[in-house]
Amino acid sequence: MADELVIGATDIITQLYEKSEKLLSVIWKSRENIYQMLFVLHNINREGLHPEDYHLSAIEKLADKIILSDEVEVGDIARLELLLTDAFLLLSAHLAVGKTEAETIDPQWKASRRAVTIDWGKFIDSTLQNNRIIENLHKLTPGHREYSNLKKALAEYRQIEEKGGWGRFNTILPKIEKGMWHPDIALLRDRLAITQSYIEDTIDDNFLFDETLHEQVMLFQRRNGLTADGVVGKATIEAMNIPVEERIATIEANLERWRWLSNDLGERYIKVNIANFDLQVIEKDDMVFSTKAIVGLTNRKTPVFSSIMTYLVLNPDWTVPPTILNDDVIPSVINNPEYLAEKNLKILRIDGTEVDPLSIDWINIVTTGFPYRVHQGPGPKNALGRVKFMFPNQYSVYIHDTLDHNLFGRTDRSFSSGCIRVNNPMALAAWLMKDNPAWTPAQIKNVIDQGKEQTINIAKPVQVHIVYLTAWASDDGVVYFRKDIYELDQPLLAALKQDPPGLHQ
Repeated sequence: MADELVIGATDIITQLYEKSEKLLSVIWKSRENIYQMLFVLHNINREGLHPEDYHLSAIEKLADKIILSDEVEVGDIARLELLLTDAFLLLSAHLAVGKTEAETIDPQWKASRRAVTIDWGKFIDSTLQNNRIIENLHKLTPGHREYSNLKKALAEYRQIEEKGGWGRFNTILPKIEKGMWHPDIALLRDRLAITQSYIEDTIDDNFLFDETLHEQVMLFQRRNGLTADGVVGKATIEAMNIPVEERIATIEANLERWRWLSNDLGERYIKVNIANFDLQVIEKDDMVFSTKAIVGLTNRKTPVFSSIMTYLVLNPDWTVPPTILNDDVIPSVINNPEYLAEKNLKILRIDGTEVDPLSIDWINIVTTGFPYRVHQGPGPKNALGRVKFMFPNQYSVYIHDTLDHNLFGRTDRSFSSGCIRVNNPMALAAWLMKDNPAWTPAQIKNVIDQGKEQTINIAKPVQVHIVYLTAWASDDGVVYFRKDIYELDQPLLAALKQDPPGLHQ
């Protein structure tokens, strides 16, 4: 019932009424405005938002009452205007900066936010007087191509849902791979065809796992962050059996994440997607370079934040941070007294003088506090590898090379203590130095071969955005999903389902 609704954004509405008692009644008499508002509300699910958060049923019920009444009550008109205005204001705010609070869902979320400086009173006044509800609300949505692509993906998966989605795929076989013949392979074809495309048989045998099906399985695996070997095993079947409703929810969650993000990420920037374990370099909205990345463990998460990369260090040294010292180094020394020597780690006092590790009571120092710093000089055993890339942040997180490149062969690459290791750091360094002709790839290699630490300022500092996206779509409509390694989707989806502040049925 409209009478039982508590309206949000009451302060702005009150101000509008105070400005002109007849303002809203005159504007909402416009058939075009009401048409546009109802059109938006009926289609707002295309943005991953839900019409009932914006009074749709209450508006339509009250409108029907007014239409059917022999004598219209002034109170009903006033309530209808109030509902329409509140819906417009709530929706405007949610499209502009997101319905939810990023920091509430993830306290470490510190990425660049959308800077929306709108005088909401003037905005609604101008929008309604000029009959531009659809146009102006659309202008509030994120301008990123990724947002538009995700909206198309949402529409596609909603169509799949309307057609019944997909059933569970089960097989008695331990695995299914190319060359096999089995009736379950026909079911596999049917399942993949729902989310990819009709899979044409290379021969007239639906039960045969042929080359075309093999390629489609690998595509599915790539789309879902699995090892793309073309073999249908436990992990692939689990991904195929995630319901369409869950996929839709994941897309909605990631649309909200884009509403949080700044519209201006920079003309050129570095983007690390934690959930995809990758780093991309973006120039003028196009990806010009990408490399595999290793991110933080689930108990040592890489935070979501933005900063500006200002310099890099060739042949870096390393001071062991407190978390790694307490959780890794000290227990390792207790178990293996030769650990420090094997890792080329030295114990240093504040003045830089070295401390004999044998003079330290390693067992009791855990509780008494460690008064020294553990240092690793530049060299082939340095944990940061040959180069580190620096961008100031409160988390002491940076991007760097690594000694163990074998880990990049894994599909799940959450192995670090929070920093980001990259598989091809030298290509990233070359891109950063392209505006500095003194630092060619050959010169960089020459300095690295000499083994001496060298700091190089970046001529044109570049923005860095560490993000967490578990779904995205390409320009050609291919939708990708990733495992929610930090379990951040569910808290976000729960927040999206909550009524907006002040709104109660």
